[in-house]
Amino acid sequence: MKHFQSIILLGFIFSIFLTACEEKGPTDNQTSGSIKISVDETYRPVMEEQLKVFLARFPNAHITAEYKPEADCFNDYFEDSTRVIFVTRELTKEENEYGLSKQFVSNSMAMARDAVAFITSKNATKKDFKLTELQDILTGKSDTSYQIVFDHKNSSTVRYITDSLIPGQKISGNVFATNTSEEVIDYVSKNDNAIGVIGVSWVADHTDSMTDSFLQQVNIAGIWPDNDSVNEYVKPYQAYIGLKEYPCTRNFYFISKESWQGLGTGFVNYLCRDGQLVFRTAKMFPLRVNVVLRQADVKH
Repeated sequence: MKHFQSIILLGFIFSIFLTACEEKGPTDNQTSGSIKISVDETYRPVMEEQLKVFLARFPNAHITAEYKPEADCFNDYFEDSTRVIFVTRELTKEENEYGLSKQFVSNSMAMARDAVAFITSKNATKKDFKLTELQDILTGKSDTSYQIVFDHKNSSTVRYITDSLIPGQKISGNVFATNTSEEVIDYVSKNDNAIGVIGVSWVADHTDSMTDSFLQQVNIAGIWPDNDSVNEYVKPYQAYIGLKEYPCTRNFYFISKESWQGLGTGFVNYLCRDGQLVFRTAKMFPLRVNVVLRQADVKH
């Protein structure tokens, strides 16, 4: 009798152990469950559209997106408050090693290419800039009457300017940051001596009512590249972004440490497949599908 009771007790303990293991395991898969993601704020318009499509397709999936400066997205990633982030650069060697020290492996891939756009007011005297001229303004070497306005002090646009456009140089003191891209657009629209620096998705999609409203408030500056292959002002239009004829392009990456086929993986797979059409509609250049660019002759 005692032996029989011992077997029952052991079985009961084992069942509790199995239940505890199941509770600690994954609670989401590629099409259902709940996760939180962190997204570079400069991509908010296009990512809101991507999530709208994905969540309509998979009603059992619940994704909470937090839009914030790029530096904060990386903080979320390493502080374990999210498994997937969407940003404009890959991890550095040191960051990858730090991840390994915390016992996780990161995967990343560029999904689309976009651009950093420079905007001026509708009444601004100068609406287009040569790249060298813009670099001199950004470093304070010329025309210090301009105010350079960023979306946030920790944003990816600030990092792009300092790392890619004026590497090794100090940015002008006549620079300040707001808190959002909407605030940049609002400020620039009211100040004729301001140049705003934002992600192009905020002013690119003519089919979106919000971006169409922004386009009515500001002018998108054309940039004359510092090379011999392009001899004109180029605006951040989709074809010029794809061909990199517009001089200020960048890639949009996902970075994931998800170790199973979870909801983060499902959303990333969607972005790299069907979501490529949404990127294209938003006037970004999709990188995971083949895009054919054809030259068209316009007859007047």
